[in-house]
Amino acid sequence: MKHEDFRREIKISRDNAHRVLFDEYSSYVYTIICNRLRSIAKREDLEECMSDVFAEIFLAYDTEKEFCGEIKGFIGTVAKRIASDYYNRINSHKTDNISIDDELTDKFVSDERVDETVYSRDIQNILLDMIKSLGEPDSVILIQKFYFKRNSTFISKQVGLTPENVRARCRRALKKLRAMLEKAGIEL
Repeated sequence: MKHEDFRREIKISRDNAHRVLFDEYSSYVYTIICNRLRSIAKREDLEECMSDVFAEIFLAYDTEKEFCGEIKGFIGTVAKRIASDYYNRINSHKTDNISIDDELTDKFVSDERVDETVYSRDIQNILLDMIKSLGEPDSVILIQKFYFKRNSTFISKQVGLTPENVRARCRRALKKLRAMLEKAGIEL
């Protein structure tokens, strides 16, 4: 569509001209907006930006300013400019964004070692599986003793054994667990 065609349509029916322009270029404008805002904007922001783009286009044709050639370039320019304005407005409210190329990125280095954390969690899961494989009451005794730091008297009431039996079972269960860990090649 050319600028002259749109001007002619406006003289016939303003609403119809706006509807035709919107129908023909809405996906084009939406693509431009999404390419610029998709990483930071919500759907409502995209829709509001799109409305602002078409509002500005329609207002531009209300002036006496003369346009020539294809209308697509004009629409694309308006869409890019308004999408950039939205990007800056949304980004100005965020304080946790920083460019990876920025010199300040060294100040935001985490002390956490992801590889060590993952390894530690894997070992914990393996250890818990091995403890569960010991069966009851040994697994209950070990979990209560070493994870929840409970004493033998407290544990004895839970499993129905004397405190001396709990301590003896705990020693035997630990020996079995050490043997299982050595067999698996895991050192703690």
